[in-house]
Amino acid sequence: MTSMPRAIRPAALAAALLCLAPAAVTAPPAFAVVERFATDPLAPGHALPFYAEGDVADRFTFLPEEPPRFPGDRRGTLRVLYDTTLPAADFAFGAILTIRSEGFEADPNGFSQIAFGLWNGHTTGIDRTGFPSDSFDLIEFDYFANVGPFGGPFLSPTVFGGEVGGNAFFNFAFQSSETRLPLDTPLLCQFRYAASDRALTLTVSRPASGLTFAPLPGAGVTVDLSRLSPTFLVDAAGIAAYFEGAPSLHAVVDYDLLYVGKLPAPWGVAARRAPARPPAASTRPGPRKTDR
Repeated sequence: MTSMPRAIRPAALAAALLCLAPAAVTAPPAFAVVERFATDPLAPGHALPFYAEGDVADRFTFLPEEPPRFPGDRRGTLRVLYDTTLPAADFAFGAILTIRSEGFEADPNGFSQIAFGLWNGHTTGIDRTGFPSDSFDLIEFDYFANVGPFGGPFLSPTVFGGEVGGNAFFNFAFQSSETRLPLDTPLLCQFRYAASDRALTLTVSRPASGLTFAPLPGAGVTVDLSRLSPTFLVDAAGIAAYFEGAPSLHAVVDYDLLYVGKLPAPWGVAARRAPARPPAASTRPGPRKTDR
């Protein structure tokens, strides 16, 4: 990589918090907050209101049958898992980019990508294309514009987990869609990670009307991350520019947005319309044709 600017630090990617609201407590100041965890603090109608934020389900579990642990304790406990290797809660990130047609060349004998993504400022190395590779903890948009003997172009998002055996390719996942992205067109590239499914989905959209984008047919890919172990840990977002020393790809790409979290205003994405149903076939006999 020739450029990995540390642009954004997504602080909420792996946050899981359980917060008590002391303002709702009406007890005397000497006993302002007392929670015995004898009942589920997240259940509706709990005496003291708690508020969940982030990936609570994987980290906070109420065990109602847990026996008392010391004199005066009650049955039940709130068990909290502290594990930094767990995948993050649901999150999203993306970019708006334009691939310029002027000077664009993708050698059919090459295989190089246009890329941006999330990575770890401490563990993600710059030797992404080497073998062994040191690019651990990397979530990347990859568009391989080359068309070769195996087809192409390919939209191939790639995810590298934590270090295994000193080679990032020992713990990675990817998925590809053979699709050609239009040139000279602003493209909204959106990633969404679903923690419950351990799946990362990429969709690419083009301008539709005003500030609204519409998904490009065929430009959607979902990557199964269930086999990554350990999973990824990221703390930075940015743009990567790779080099090989060979004429594999020449592309000028303009970036006008890089974001982590929800797609910022004023842009939006048009909802997909359900395909129209064909008219139902009639079983009633129609007029007979007669030969004249």
